[in-house]
Amino acid sequence: MCVIDGSGLPGVASEMSDDRRPTADDYRRVASELEELAERSQLPDVRRELRELAERFRRMAEWRDQNQ
Repeated sequence: MCVIDGSGLPGVASEMSDDRRPTADDYRRVASELEELAERSQLPDVRRELRELAERFRRMAEWRDQNQ
């Protein structure tokens, strides 16, 4: 289930305190949630946007893995 809090970031923001930076796993979890939302969407444009956003989160995870 994708949770969005006041910051507008799915998953990551609602599960993190202000003093913890997102981990690569956090980014991957959000990417997976976005993919699930994309699969359930009936609108092609929304599916595309969610998949693109999921890919961005995956790239952030890769960057995080390399720059810890």
